[in-house]
Amino acid sequence: MAVEPIIYIVHYAITIALFYLQSNVILPRLSKNRLRWLWIPLFCIIFLLMYIAAHLIGEIFLIHLLDKPIKPWYGYTWQSFLKNGYRGLFFMGFSTGYFYLRNYMAQRNLTQQLETERLISIIEQQQIRSELDVMQNAFLKAQINPHFLFNILNYIHLQTIKSAPQISEAVTTLASVMRFAFDIEHAGERIRLGDELEQVNDISYLYSLKKGQGTLKLDYELAVCELQLIPLVLLTLAENCYKHGNLAEQDAEMSVLLENDHLKISTWNRTSQQKPLSSTKNGLANLEKRLLTAYGNTHLFTYGNDGNGGFTVQLDIPLEQVLQSSANRGKETGIVEPHGA
Repeated sequence: MAVEPIIYIVHYAITIALFYLQSNVILPRLSKNRLRWLWIPLFCIIFLLMYIAAHLIGEIFLIHLLDKPIKPWYGYTWQSFLKNGYRGLFFMGFSTGYFYLRNYMAQRNLTQQLETERLISIIEQQQIRSELDVMQNAFLKAQINPHFLFNILNYIHLQTIKSAPQISEAVTTLASVMRFAFDIEHAGERIRLGDELEQVNDISYLYSLKKGQGTLKLDYELAVCELQLIPLVLLTLAENCYKHGNLAEQDAEMSVLLENDHLKISTWNRTSQQKPLSSTKNGLANLEKRLLTAYGNTHLFTYGNDGNGGFTVQLDIPLEQVLQSSANRGKETGIVEPHGA
């Protein structure tokens, strides 16, 4: 009785090995062969002979391992041959069934996955259509609302032009700034620098209407007006001065100059101890990312405290990176104060 487990272990090990050899190695390769109709029947005969031979070799191994008396043909008879052949056919059937069952499960999982992906794609397309509808409605509203707003501002301008000319001028300037903000959404990747300088000038005028509020002194060369730059660079720097600077104590400064074939933009303002009522604190950081996207590593953009109670921003871009649509003009530098101050 003590030797029986070894006999079972050897024969079952042979059966299991041949089972997975057929289902995981041989059948997958034969199923992809164009002549599988010829190879599969031939394989069944070969595999059946392999099964019988493997068990015969296992039996010989056990005889020598257990020191059993050696019989003619190691005790292998026609009955043993037919018995192993029957078992071989039995396990071949199970192995083949396992192979096709596994393929069926894999194919079903793949079909379910493709169906899930198709449904997800349909849902995403419906969401995109829904978002497009919302965007189209928002676009239509955006087209209506600005016209309505500009009509109101124009009405206020006409009603106050005689009785309160300063208010009338302020409303006109505000309308100009707002129109620029609406139009910038439809502008290209570059805008004329002179147009943005005019907006900085208008914003400075509006801020100057506040009593006790300083202004932003703008120093630029006329030649820079025709240069093309990514939008909202100057306006972002001007907004930073007004939001975070103490202009009541000292005017802020902005310069836009050409030096040594470089466009150099700089601002300075006295640092304010009060935090602005509303600030995303991302203006300069977002501008830095936009500049990096537009000009790569060819530009230099730095900002920070100067150590003397002021805040400085420096932007240096090679002219060849900026010069896309510029006019040839002579340099003429001047200090420009906001109009109406």
